[in-house]
Amino acid sequence: MTYSFIEDNRKSGFMFETTEMDGDQPVAVVMAALPRMLYHAPAKLALVAAVISIFLSAAHLALVIVDWKLGKRIQTYAFRRNIMFLHITNSILVLFALVSIYVTHKSASHFRDGYANLRASRISDNSNDNNFFRYNIGTFDLETWSCDLKDVRGAAMVQEDYGKQCNIEVAGRAIMIPFVVLAWLAAGIGIWGLVGGGRRGPDGERIKTEEVGVEMGKMNATDED
Repeated sequence: MTYSFIEDNRKSGFMFETTEMDGDQPVAVVMAALPRMLYHAPAKLALVAAVISIFLSAAHLALVIVDWKLGKRIQTYAFRRNIMFLHITNSILVLFALVSIYVTHKSASHFRDGYANLRASRISDNSNDNNFFRYNIGTFDLETWSCDLKDVRGAAMVQEDYGKQCNIEVAGRAIMIPFVVLAWLAAGIGIWGLVGGGRRGPDGERIKTEEVGVEMGKMNATDED
């Protein structure tokens, strides 16, 4: 939702009305829907992390369901080792996405109504046909930008749209926390599966299996030292 909102509004704008004119008639100019400096990387990183997590979880679950009875693949040492590394890598990626989102949110600038009014007034005073400007002070994340704009009187015509996007951004940032917890829980299960899982011998000893030639269904089993 964040990335699509940015792409949809990259070249769009809305009518911004000045609100500090000492009783004079408000001036309306076109202001860009997005600021000049906007953090893009956190949204892209979160999207990549979500896609990888979904596909990894779905693939792992599918393999477990298909191979549950025989266990020729999921019981092998190679499978448990590889799935552990994949889940650990994924959990690190999700954690990095969460940290980047929170860091950029804390360091984001805030909308200054006075500056926007000044820019709009200067554009109105000039006798040219260019009545468009883009907010260019500071760097924003989309949550801060949309949450600030929803309360600006001069942006009344788009307050509802920014309000909806503000709620989406707040919810998206909050949902990353359980997402990280689940990713690290899966990584922990993967570590446990490598250390304590696998086949057991007749005396209860753990057997280390290496699957060789999956396409031929061959498997070699050697006792773990």
